[in-house]
Order: sequence, then structure tokens, then C-alpha cells
Amino acid sequence: MDNEKKEEGQKYSNLVISEMRSMLDIKEEDKKREEIMWYGLSIDKGNTIINYLISWGGPSYRLQIELDSDNDIVSIKPQYQDWFTQWVTMETTKEQEETLKEFVDELYLGEYINC
Repeated sequence: MDNEKKEEGQKYSNLVISEMRSMLDIKEEDKKREEIMWYGLSIDKGNTIINYLISWGGPSYRLQIELDSDNDIVSIKPQYQDWFTQWVTMETTKEQEETLKEFVDELYLGEYINC
């Protein structure tokens, strides 16, 4: 994303959060609740993201596991992060993808999803 779009997005985000603050500051509870309930367009549970942290510090490494609404694996992204940097998704071979899938299947994530 270029800087112009980031700035535009930041201004819009600031506006939205300011509107939320205004609603939260409404003194009358019923009016506040109504304003908040009618503010957004939709709520979509969508997919679930699980970050399985393997190491932390420098370097940090995790698997970002995306599950669909049926808790089936959509994707597994190995991600690397060094001190004070953003997470970066690593490229994988077909063989590595199969290893990651097999490993994640053995994690029994179902035990943690509904916690």
C-alpha cells in the first residue's frame, strides 16, 4: 500500500474511532446502546486465525493457521519476525506444506478453538 493510501486510511480510521468515542460518551444508556447497535453494517465471524508461536525474541517464528467456520484448515503460513520488525510469511515447497499440514493435524486444535 502506498503512503497516500495509508494516510487516507488513517484519516478514515481516526474518524470512525472518533464516532465510536462519541457514542460511548452518550449518558443515556438506552440511547447509547441503540446508537452502538445500529452503527455497523454487519458482524461476520468468518474464519478463525490461530497463531502457534514456536520461538520468540530474535528470531520469532510462528505458524499462522487459518480455519474456516467448520474448523477445517484453510491455510498454514509459517512466519518469521526479527526484533522490532513485522511478521513476514515464508515461502514453502509442496513437501514443506504437507509437513506443516500433518504437524498441525497432530496439534488437536479443536481442544483450543472453543475455549
